[in-house]
Amino acid sequence: FIYRSFRKNNASTIMRVFQLQKILKEEGGINAEIIDEKYIKNIHECICILNKSFLIDATSEEFQILKSNKNILCLDYIDSKEKLFQIKYSHCLIASSIKQLLLYKKKYKYLLAHMITHHVDPRLKKIDKNIKSLRIGYFGEKKNGLHIENLNNFIEPYFIKTNMQANKNWFKEINNFNAHYIARRIINKNINKPFLKGFTAAFTSSNVLVCKEEGDSVFYLTKDYPYFIKDRSLKSIKKTIEFMQTTYKSEIWFKGLEIMREIKKRTSNKQIIKEFKHLLNLII
Repeated sequence: FIYRSFRKNNASTIMRVFQLQKILKEEGGINAEIIDEKYIKNIHECICILNKSFLIDATSEEFQILKSNKNILCLDYIDSKEKLFQIKYSHCLIASSIKQLLLYKKKYKYLLAHMITHHVDPRLKKIDKNIKSLRIGYFGEKKNGLHIENLNNFIEPYFIKTNMQANKNWFKEINNFNAHYIARRIINKNINKPFLKGFTAAFTSSNVLVCKEEGDSVFYLTKDYPYFIKDRSLKSIKKTIEFMQTTYKSEIWFKGLEIMREIKKRTSNKQIIKEFKHLLNLII
C-alpha cells in the first residue's frame, strides 16, 4: 500500500491503507506492507495499491519509477476523481462503490476494474444497546449533511472532521443511537462515494434515513427498504422522519433492520478479504 506522507492522518488513508492492510495481514494471511512516497524507488516486482492520498497529486515521474521497477499498479481513488494520465500506467482500477465499479467498466473497458468493499472502522465496538426510544444521529462532516442545519428538532448531529482523527469520542457515542441520518448534500455529481455510513449503521444494528438515488443505497437496501426519503426537499425529509417515528418498533421497523443485517454480512471483513484474494488471482 502506498500513501502520501503528509496525508497520513486523513480518514481515507487510515482506513484504506493502515486498517485495510491490518485486516488483510492478520485475518486474511496476505503479505501486505505499507510505505509512503519517499521509498517508491525501493519497490520492485510488487502489487502496489496506490491510495487516494498518493494519487491526488501523484506525478508521471512517480508512476514511471513504479512502472520501470516492474510493479503491478492498482489505483484506489475511493471518492476522488480519476486522472487519465495516471490510468495509462495502471493495471487495475479498484472501486470502493458499486456505482464507481460500473462507471470504470463502462469508461475503461480495456482495464481490469475490481470491487473492494469499504470496511467499517474497526475502532467501533459493537455493544448491546439499551435504548428505549427512537434516537436518530448524524455522524459526518457538517457541510455534507442534507438540510442538517434545519433538523435540530429531529436529529442529533455529531460532526466529524475526516481530515483530522484526534476526536474519537463518536466511536462510543454512536452506540447510543438506533437510527442514522445519512442523506448527503450533492457537492460533486461526478464523485461516487462508498456506502460507508450505511455500512456503519448496519454494524451498529441501526436503520437509516437516505435518498433512494443517493450513491449505492438502492443496491444495498433494495427497493423494499421502508425508510427511503422520497426527494431531497426538507419537507420530504421531515415526512420520512415522522414515518419512522410512528412505525418505530413496528413490523415495518423490524423489516428495515432485517435488510440492515444483510448489509452487515455483505460488508464483513471476511467478505473484503475474499474480494481482495480474488483480485490477486486475477492479476498474478
